[in-house]
Amino acid sequence: MFQFEFPTLEDRKWMKPFLVNSGNMGSEAAFGTLYIWKDSYFSKVCRYKDHMLLASGGPYHSYNFPIGGTNPYEAVEDLIQDAKERGFPFKMWGVTKEGVQELENYYPGRFVFQLDRNGSDYIYRTEDLINLSGRKYHGKRNHLAQFNRAYDWSYEDITQDNLEDCRTVARQWCEANGGCEQWDSQMEGCALRKALDHFDELELAGGLIRIEGKPVAFTIGEEINPKTYLLHFEKALDGYNGLYVAINHEFAARHLAGYEYVNREEDMGIEGLRKAKLSYHPAILLEKYAVTLKEETKEVTE
Repeated sequence: MFQFEFPTLEDRKWMKPFLVNSGNMGSEAAFGTLYIWKDSYFSKVCRYKDHMLLASGGPYHSYNFPIGGTNPYEAVEDLIQDAKERGFPFKMWGVTKEGVQELENYYPGRFVFQLDRNGSDYIYRTEDLINLSGRKYHGKRNHLAQFNRAYDWSYEDITQDNLEDCRTVARQWCEANGGCEQWDSQMEGCALRKALDHFDELELAGGLIRIEGKPVAFTIGEEINPKTYLLHFEKALDGYNGLYVAINHEFAARHLAGYEYVNREEDMGIEGLRKAKLSYHPAILLEKYAVTLKEETKEVTE
């Protein structure tokens, strides 16, 4: 069996080249994603020959498509064997359309593919987020103009000097959205804590907006590769019309012009979040698929 381990900050040095060279634009191709969400999704890594292997879900109920290497199909066979030795059905998650086609070409009829729409990433042209040009962004431009007229606001990059202000915004946001006890101890709250605690080590970047000196919104992200930037978090307090549009626009305009695309992650099937992400008119909906063995799928249904 493979020896999967939780990624450490020290692992970033060898994992990052694998992730960048994969050309994957998905959120899971960023080291920060794997690190800050590792306790929520049990994300683990294993270095095997010339591949990087990822597993998630405790204990290891799902794999990712092998990253790197000259023959990924050898690694796929070994992952199938690993699942058998662990005694659970083989499953891969987060496989893109290209990966689906590769698997079907190499193993015709062997796998079953199921689209995970809720886990598919929204990817935007950076120039669209910066310029907000054309009729489709008319509403966004109006919100931004109203924000600029209504508030005495300022923007600043996130540094060690204002990380605590981001924590303050996060606490106030969760108090206004159902309470902090569960949010802070699980999932997003846990991931955000790791991001803020290891901001520099993970080479994250972000922006903070203040209104009359009060911190009210922030965004945090990292580079996936020289072509694509990933936004991990975007939080804004209620009561300020156009605040989300402003933090999105300001960070993109000040920092992301050198990237062709911005990945704003998935909507998790949340209706309001899906509507908000669609309102920015993604250039790409990066579809992700779950992959199972046809023989095991038949066994379950029989």
